[in-house]
Amino acid sequence: MKPPFDITLKILNLATEISALVGRLEGARLKVPLVDLRRQIDASSVHSSCVIEGNRLTLDQATDVISGKRVVGSPQDILEIKNAHELYAMIEDIDPRRGKDLLRAHGVLMKGLGVSAGQYRQTGVVVRSQRVVVHTAPPYRKVPELMEQLFEFINHPEGIHALIASSIFHYEFEFIHPFEDGNGRMGRFWQTLMLRHAQPCFSLVPIESTIKDHQQAYYEAIARSSKEGKSTVFIEFMLGVIFEAVQGLEKLASGKAKPSERIAFMMKHCPRQFTRKEYIQLIGDIEAHTASRDLSEAVEQGLIVMNSSRARAVYRKVLDRKK
Repeated sequence: MKPPFDITLKILNLATEISALVGRLEGARLKVPLVDLRRQIDASSVHSSCVIEGNRLTLDQATDVISGKRVVGSPQDILEIKNAHELYAMIEDIDPRRGKDLLRAHGVLMKGLGVSAGQYRQTGVVVRSQRVVVHTAPPYRKVPELMEQLFEFINHPEGIHALIASSIFHYEFEFIHPFEDGNGRMGRFWQTLMLRHAQPCFSLVPIESTIKDHQQAYYEAIARSSKEGKSTVFIEFMLGVIFEAVQGLEKLASGKAKPSERIAFMMKHCPRQFTRKEYIQLIGDIEAHTASRDLSEAVEQGLIVMNSSRARAVYRKVLDRKK
């Protein structure tokens, strides 16, 4: 059964603009080591997606967890980060078209977290916001059939652009709410997975981090789509998020980014401690004197501090505030 949605002019325009940006991004000569950038993007994606669901670790703490360092924090928060990182690390080995892979992925994400990891729920579920029920998920007995229909749709999308199909899947997944827990993280991961499968350069696009920047609007788009009985509003929202994320990376790759945009990207994706050379590697095509100005501005803004030594200057991000 085809999920209900409309293709609006806004959706068509955004899909076209994103496709054009992706084309330019693929044609740009990124000087950044792509393996390092993918690792940094995945680390911020892991943290952002967990924070959206209430994880209390800071990005620096999450980075330490991923690096295998000891962190003082809630054991559940730490395990959520570990599991999500393990899931993103195996993203190339997961097929977005297979329901069995979805269950396997959920098993990794929720391992040791006290729910039926890797299994569809066997109970009814309601979604609350500030103690108010905002969504009642379909009965659990219908979940296997609904998920089978959803995978049938994405396996035979009838010419629907991958950008749109992935957004439809994301919304319908949240509507079905197939698992006891982890539905938000799994929905965001699966859309990222679908996009990377369709276009490899999406491995460099920080979609989850951009969703976190618009978290309230994200929830509102889901709620409005549920009220209207179709995913149109959510598709428009997600394409806007993807456009913003791709546009930011394309600006960096083309050398058109403003200092504030480069600094914002650095704060999201640089390790906690880094050198000017590492900053240049992350940003790409900028001169050393431009990098120095950026870093001086970030120091003045209180975003980073500089520790000088005879050999080199090392910059350290100021611990981010807990959300």
